[in-house]
Amino acid sequence: MSEENDEKRVYKLLITKGNDPDDQYGFYKERIDSQNDFSYIEYNTEDDDLTDEIFNEIDVIVLLFGLYHNNQELFDELINKSREFDVPILLIRFFGMEFILKELEEKADAVVGWNPHCIVDAIETLVDGQDWVKPCDVADDD
Repeated sequence: MSEENDEKRVYKLLITKGNDPDDQYGFYKERIDSQNDFSYIEYNTEDDDLTDEIFNEIDVIVLLFGLYHNNQELFDELINKSREFDVPILLIRFFGMEFILKELEEKADAVVGWNPHCIVDAIETLVDGQDWVKPCDVADDD
């Protein structure tokens, strides 16, 4: 790793992982890992105990909407923890679909599709404490 990469911010992300018949998690990992200028440490909902210490450390909770229907209790827990620990939520749309449940969209701090640049931009924006104004890869519905 070069010195330039050593100086860059390393984001701590808690990523949903669970009952995932469409491999949304694997596809998300491919997308975010394709971004050479973005460094992160991953915690996920299968491999890590969801302790208060993790929620005190993480920068963003990444909810993969494609996992929602098979993991609703987990999503509810993560949404509650995000409020309790003041951790922003990034909701990633189901791959190939624009539809998202309004109730989840309203609980998320940002919603994006699968454009890896948009995912990274949303994470950086949320961590910087700025409001996510508009998804960069979804047409305005107004």
